[in-house]
Amino acid sequence: MVMNDFARDENNQPYSAQMLMVERGITDKWTSEFMLEGQKTPGEPYRATGWRWENRYRLFDYGTFLNPVLYVEWENLKTTTKYLMEVSGRTDSETGKPGATSEGILETRLILGHDFSDRFNVSFNWINESNASTKKTDYGYALGLNYGLLGAGHDTESHAHHSPGAPGALSVRELTLGAELYGGLGNSIKGITASSKVTEQYLGLNLVSHLSNGVMLQGGVVKGLTSQSQRGLVRFMVGYDF
Repeated sequence: MVMNDFARDENNQPYSAQMLMVERGITDKWTSEFMLEGQKTPGEPYRATGWRWENRYRLFDYGTFLNPVLYVEWENLKTTTKYLMEVSGRTDSETGKPGATSEGILETRLILGHDFSDRFNVSFNWINESNASTKKTDYGYALGLNYGLLGAGHDTESHAHHSPGAPGALSVRELTLGAELYGGLGNSIKGITASSKVTEQYLGLNLVSHLSNGVMLQGGVVKGLTSQSQRGLVRFMVGYDF
């Protein structure tokens, strides 16, 4: 997958930020991903801003109520990276090392999801991001809802894998409308909070299409809900399942 954010920074400067992701299903329950991040600001050269290595493990078979998925990710990112993959922490204190230009972060999540039907599902993520240098932790969350408009629904317990369709006319195999609410929940220094005065909170809407040739397309918008948040982003993603 190649994922793109288009937005403006705190100085109202437009930018684009990208993430390139390669994912492999190791077993039916274990999935691993490697990600590269970068960004472009007008008038400046393109900058690589770091990498991530993620692993997810689903504990039980499909159909288990609120089937837990354990998520572990190592991040080596520049502090200036702008791609908005997740949000954690609070803005009135820092958990990183002052003056650091890059950070090593161990991110862990507990993901709970449930398919209420073959078209509608929900998932919840509790996020912990621990700085390797300071040993301090930021907390965050993500809540997602998906509704299948066309074709089969998606599972929330791990990323679904879709094989390319049979040769023939190109068609839309699945079309899903999603909504997500996510943001920071404080840190280990000043405690847990979702106060709009000190945390970033976002609401996003997206539309995902799986085509019969294995290509996946996603477009969406994200709106900042607090004074500490970015005003908004436009997102576009293209991927290929094989």
